[in-house]
Amino acid sequence: MAKPLKKTESTETIPTVIPEVPESYFKMISTDLVDDPEQPMRTDMTELSVEDLVISMKQVGIIEPLVVKEVNGRFEVIAGHRRLFSARIAKIVEVPCYVRTAGKEQTEMLKIHENMYRAEINPFDEARHFSVMTEKYDMSPTKIAQLISKSPQYVLDRLAILSYPDFLSEALMKGEINFSVAKEFSKFDDLQQMSSAVYYAKRGGMTAEMAKKWVGDYKRSKDQPAPTAVISHNDTTGQQEVEHFAQCVYCRQNVSLMKAEVTYMHHDCLVQANNQTITPETSE
Repeated sequence: MAKPLKKTESTETIPTVIPEVPESYFKMISTDLVDDPEQPMRTDMTELSVEDLVISMKQVGIIEPLVVKEVNGRFEVIAGHRRLFSARIAKIVEVPCYVRTAGKEQTEMLKIHENMYRAEINPFDEARHFSVMTEKYDMSPTKIAQLISKSPQYVLDRLAILSYPDFLSEALMKGEINFSVAKEFSKFDDLQQMSSAVYYAKRGGMTAEMAKKWVGDYKRSKDQPAPTAVISHNDTTGQQEVEHFAQCVYCRQNVSLMKAEVTYMHHDCLVQANNQTITPETSE
């Protein structure tokens, strides 16, 4: 009968397998351990602006997890700043999160994509964020446009906001005028005219089409010849008299300001009048 084989212990060293850290993993995290983004894209959040989201969270909880990254034992929001803000108001103790490994540039890209397709972002906040990307990460407007699937002009228009006069950028930031109107008003080359336009837009409302017309009318008025003065001698009084003439906006002929009429017209009526052919009157 064959003897059983003697069991021997192997002296071979088995290499230790270090599990790879996954790109992201799910975890419930205390709101006390989650910090706001280092460079938040939204700066206009208020309790009133997230009221509906807070009510929804109280009723059904947080449906979509936040995206965070670990920083020195704590967690920083990459995507979901608005949800975190609402969760704190709703007094939710823990929030569902995807913990992700992301560098600075990737963090900013995720942040932009998160916000671009949710509640409308204030263009002023977009401008500030794009500025950080150009200055901090040395990205060109074209590169940013490619990353967010927008045109380079879209990025340039937002960056231009940072050079607006304070009263114009403030009205935009507060939502008193929309971006299309602000963009048209920025074409004024006279700050007093621009300020007046912003004032009336805030009081009575303004569409982009109306703003464009205001700017166009202002520029056309600059091209109009200035009133001319004609000096004549009055034989009766023996004194010189000065008469001022301007150009009629309809027939383009000179008209004495003493005989000119002030007329208020709808824009469509003015267009129709300008398109009419003026023919000299014929006597019967």
